[in-house]
Amino acid sequence: TMLDWKEYGRDYADEMIATAKVFAEALDAAGVPVFAKAWGFTQSHQFAIEAAKYGGGQAASKHLRRAGFLACGIGLPIDPVQDDLNGLRIGTPELVRWGVTRDNVAEVAELVVRALNADDPTALAPTVAALRANYDTVRFVRQ
Repeated sequence: TMLDWKEYGRDYADEMIATAKVFAEALDAAGVPVFAKAWGFTQSHQFAIEAAKYGGGQAASKHLRRAGFLACGIGLPIDPVQDDLNGLRIGTPELVRWGVTRDNVAEVAELVVRALNADDPTALAPTVAALRANYDTVRFVRQ
């Protein structure tokens, strides 16, 4: 609600941005081509992966979905990917609302890397679900 935003909006926004940056840095350190690395990866609640090596952004999002992650393709100002979008958008709003922060997002990033590189990402779905179960309280809302 608007009261939630009035009371927690600045803290929520700050955590989404910080978590997105740490998430992007962790993926980059693992060899995932994160867009805008030269500009600090992001100044927002989201960032993008250059998705050509994963078959395109929509293909990568479907691959991640089989592991239990939600993401979407996005167009980036880089070389196109035939028959797909060239980027994969990762957002942090819901992660942060459920308790993922800059201090623990590296664990999520590690699973995303594993899922992106897995031949069968469905094998990771139980591990992703177990991690998700640790985050069971909505934050940045009035109680």
